[in-house]
Formats: sequence, C-alpha cells, structure tokens
Amino acid sequence: MEDPIITTRAAAELLGVSIRTAQTWIEENALDSWKTPGGHRRVRRSAVMDLMARLARARIQGPALVLVHAPQHKLQRYVDTLSLSPECTVHAEADTFRTLLTAGYLLPMIVVLELDGGDSDGQRIVQQILSHPGLGHTSIVVTGDATGEDLINLGASRSRVHILPASWTAEALQSKVRQLLSDKGALARTATGPVSGEPATNESQRLLAVAAAGVVDTPEEEAFDEITRLAATILEVPIALLTLLTPDRQWFKSHWGLDRQETPRSWAFCNFTVLQDDVFVVEDATADRRFAENPLVTGEPHIRFYAGVNIRDIQGYALGSLCVIDRAPRRLPHSHRDALATLGRLASDRINLRIRERQLRWAVAASANTNPAGSA
Repeated sequence: MEDPIITTRAAAELLGVSIRTAQTWIEENALDSWKTPGGHRRVRRSAVMDLMARLARARIQGPALVLVHAPQHKLQRYVDTLSLSPECTVHAEADTFRTLLTAGYLLPMIVVLELDGGDSDGQRIVQQILSHPGLGHTSIVVTGDATGEDLINLGASRSRVHILPASWTAEALQSKVRQLLSDKGALARTATGPVSGEPATNESQRLLAVAAAGVVDTPEEEAFDEITRLAATILEVPIALLTLLTPDRQWFKSHWGLDRQETPRSWAFCNFTVLQDDVFVVEDATADRRFAENPLVTGEPHIRFYAGVNIRDIQGYALGSLCVIDRAPRRLPHSHRDALATLGRLASDRINLRIRERQLRWAVAASANTNPAGSA
C-alpha cells in the first residue's frame, strides 16, 4: 500500500495542531522524520496516523474534580454525599484562602459552596471563580440561605450558579452534581470520540465540547487578543473575531475591530465554517443568497467579505472559528488562506492546552487519593 511522504505542515494539518507543535513532537522523537538534502523535514503519512492513534489511546480520562467549601464541621457530610467515584474526585476546604488557591490550581469542574446571605468570604469565592479566565468551565452549586437575587447582585451568571436550599438532601445534591457533570460532557465524552484532525459534525456532541472547553463567558485575554490582532494585520482587514457557537449565541472570546461581545447564533457566518475542513470564504455577502438578508450584512458591521477557519478541541470537535471580516468585497489570496489556517491552529492549541492542563490536574488529584476532609 502506498505510504506518501508529507511535509511538516501537512502532518500538522492531519494532527489538527500548529506547525510548531508538530515540530516539537518531531524534535522529541514522538514523530519519526528525516531531513532532505535541502534541510527540509519529511515524514511518512503512516507515522502521523500512528501518532494520532497513540494520542487517542493516551487521552486522560481521569474523573472530574469537585471542590467543596463549607465550615469545617460540615465538610465530611459533603464528602460522603459526593463520593460518586469514578464520576468525580472530591476535595474539600474550610478556609477561604485555601479554597481560592485550590480552585486556581486544581481547576475544578464544580464548586459546591455553602453560602449565607451575609457571608462576605463566600461571596468573594463566587466573584473570584466567575472572573477567573481558567475557570470558565466551572459551575457553582450554592447551598445555604443565599438567594438567587444575592448572587445576581454579585454578577453571577444564572447558567453557572445553581442554588439548593439550606435543607438540602443528599439525593438532591448528588442529582445536581451528576446533572452538571453530564451536561458538561465529563461523563458523555469518552475515548471513542473522533481523534484530532478528523471532522466531528454531530451538533449535540459539538455543543458538549463547547461547554466542556470552558471558554464561553470568560474574561478577555491577551493570549487570544494577539491572535485576532495578528489575523487582522496579516490579512489587512478591519475586523477579526475568535468565536464560539453555543446553542443560541455566537460569543466572541476576542473581538478585534468590533465593539460587541456576541450575536444571535442564527446570524453567525460561522455556522457554515464549523461544517468545513478548510477555510470558508464569502467574497461578497450581498451577492450570496445565504447571507444577503443577514442583519450583519444589511446593518452594522455591514459585512461584505468573510473568511473563517475552525477552532477545534482535542477530540476534533469544532468549537467555533477564527474569522476575518471586511466591509468591501474581496478575494482571499493563497498566502492569506495559509496564514489564517495557521493562526486558527494556534488558537486551537491555546484552548487545548488549557483543557489538557485541567485534565492533568484532575488526574493528579485522583491518583493522589487525597483525604479531602482532612485537607482543610
């Protein structure tokens, strides 16, 4: 059977990573290669496929981490209630500082927090978690006397904060935690999913992937703003966006040249991008019946030209896109197409590094078999 010789760039595209990541794997001998007389790296396609299979087998499937914050004398009840192994590992703290330190290090999937209406330390924990860029995946389950209005006044998102009454039962808390784990894909997404580089178009699984990535509704970060800034500069366009597609929103993790944070999902050009393997281009939206009546075309920002490339997670699901926009029709040169694809892989890498780091920390916490009640 033919086994084509391919370039580092082609290998990176197959693996769904940046060229730099592929080069690093080559340097670490994770991917067999050789140099041509001209000094260029070449690999066999079979070696790339072998690495993809090894990466799939090596996926970390550690249990999700649940962090509990409550008074010391109540911790054991929470730990006993949430011993849902192998679904999750429980870590518990009674001290506010240690809870915040643990949350920032272990990056829990869920924080269970006992909070009374006037509890300033508990309110601080809620605020810190909701404003931490690395905790966008984290949901908060509040028990105690705090009301929904108390939390809304703190700026808490209704989608991320869930309230149980002070008289909660073990069954109610277990049910809520299991529901959140399932909704975020911690239980539903397994190693049988597609590997990096392969298209994954199942929308329900894609939405689980978006939730599990934990990027939506997180603060702006320079690590992503520099990518949209570079895209706008290199492609010479006024607008560049890093988007994520939720069930009803197109939310912008970074928005260069556009003064808005999101649009309705139904308006998103990126709905078409996430179905593509290559760069998706619209040269003149007013001449394309799919977009001519789109509010983003007929109104601000008056899109004429659009080009977008998928942002994919570790398993290959399209979370959204890196896209560039112009207010005048234009074509996309091959050099600009390649640049956009490269920056898209860089954005994917940065999101996936965050996911992988979280998984690593959960795996370490699980393997350490921490005695959570005694850790406070």
